[in-house]
Amino acid sequence: MEKNDFLCPHCRGHLRPNNKIILSARTPDNKVGLILLSPELGEYSVVKHDSFKIKEGEHIDIFCPVCHADLGTYHENKNLAKIIMIDEKGIESDIVFSEIAGQKSTCKIHGDQIEDFGEDASIYTNLWGATPKY
Repeated sequence: MEKNDFLCPHCRGHLRPNNKIILSARTPDNKVGLILLSPELGEYSVVKHDSFKIKEGEHIDIFCPVCHADLGTYHENKNLAKIIMIDEKGIESDIVFSEIAGQKSTCKIHGDQIEDFGEDASIYTNLWGATPKY
């Protein structure tokens, strides 16, 4: 079985060179670092260097590590970032996730189909103008 691929929506650079999604992050006090996220939607483990401190509840700006584009400019709600997922069948979907540290909210959007993941996903459900289809 092939694994899902993840791309930057700006440069279409590959964000998953191996088994983690790699993103660049900046804290409110302008500390920067790389974060590695699970490619499994709804799994919220984060790998980062011990010296890169992220506080629960703070807004973290997320950037593409390839082109450095701000991935949080996708929606008028500035707490959301977007990347692209291409599944094993070649189907492309938008993956929108919270930039609030510790908030477990991810949406997979393909056309008019919206699938929520995470215990905090209901915070943003009404932003899409539709109820998720499961």
